[in-house]
Amino acid sequence: LDGNMVQDYLEKNFEMVEYRNVRRLFQDLKMNYPELRRMYVYRIQKDGEVVIFDLGENERLPGEKLEVQGLFQPYLEEMSVGRSIPVIRGKGPDKNLLTSVRPIYDTNGNYQCYACVDFSMEEVSIQNKQFLLSAIGILVALVGCILLFDIYVIRRKIARPLRDMSECTKGFTYDTEAERFKNVQSMEELNIRTHDEIEDLYYEFMSVMKESLYYMTNLSRAKNDIQEQEEKLGQISETAYKDALTRVGNPAAFNKLMDTIAAEMTDKKVKFAIVMVDVNNLKYVNDTCGHKFGDAYIKGCCNIICKVYKRSPVFRVGGDEFVVVLRNEDYMSRLLRMTQITEAFMSAYGQQDKQIWERYSASVGMAEREDEDESPDQVIKRADKAMYEYKEKFKKKYGSYR
Repeated sequence: LDGNMVQDYLEKNFEMVEYRNVRRLFQDLKMNYPELRRMYVYRIQKDGEVVIFDLGENERLPGEKLEVQGLFQPYLEEMSVGRSIPVIRGKGPDKNLLTSVRPIYDTNGNYQCYACVDFSMEEVSIQNKQFLLSAIGILVALVGCILLFDIYVIRRKIARPLRDMSECTKGFTYDTEAERFKNVQSMEELNIRTHDEIEDLYYEFMSVMKESLYYMTNLSRAKNDIQEQEEKLGQISETAYKDALTRVGNPAAFNKLMDTIAAEMTDKKVKFAIVMVDVNNLKYVNDTCGHKFGDAYIKGCCNIICKVYKRSPVFRVGGDEFVVVLRNEDYMSRLLRMTQITEAFMSAYGQQDKQIWERYSASVGMAEREDEDESPDQVIKRADKAMYEYKEKFKKKYGSYR
């Protein structure tokens, strides 16, 4: 808009080629931008509005004078002298409309009119959503194409060679030298040529297989020798650290574990507990029924101990004495286990219908490591003392050993 031509627009309007050109430009803009509801150019004065251009649903002729619109009433003072005003938000039914106005001046800086545009925010929102959906669709399609290409490359260059190598190795056998040589031949027949890290991995694997083939025969012999030695050592260990009657640990095994724990006790955080178990009435069973039944009686008592403390090492450290070392899970549940073992022995002894060597009975005492303890012996002594206190209480209650 040429501010110097505004008066000519009012007086001559459609007679002027320039007026018609400007009006045509406004029409093209309105047709191409659906969010533009109305485009108009008014001269705003205190006594009314004068139409210069008006492209809306109810188009008005140039030069027509109207009352000032309700939207412009709060800004009439500023607009009558050509000052800039902010964007105006519609009210009521037109709340989704925004009106933007811009003052037009002549070359001397004199106010001539306002160019005004009504925008539909609803149309703008729809267009934004359409653009966003289109962008998302394009992005999804692009990502899908990239993923399909990656899948193709992965399957061709990575998955297939690795699958072939995996399937090949499933048929490997290693019992004889001939079978191991056949393994190498089968892997060579794959002839993987991917010209990347997979091919490098394939040849590294082949190299390892060939080197292994060279040494495997001697390794097999060495394995047999080691197995024989382990069996011998196992037999020696069985003899050295197992109790012959009950098959639990013997005093040597218990002392070995105590040495280990003693070395660990420099750390105050190391926690453990000792359970002392003394079989009751063994001499009576031996004297009454014989040592054969006495041995059965000891084994029965041992079975109860091992059943309660199945996650902890059990040792037979004397003819009728057992020790259990509680650590980890059994240590955390030590009070519950103590209740279980005393109830188990009480239940066994209370079976009046059983033979005397089947009514298993024992006195039990437990002590746990305290901060001031510097050796396992201190804990063992407290556990032993607790066991004898338990035994004395029972003697007072029943009048004799169980």
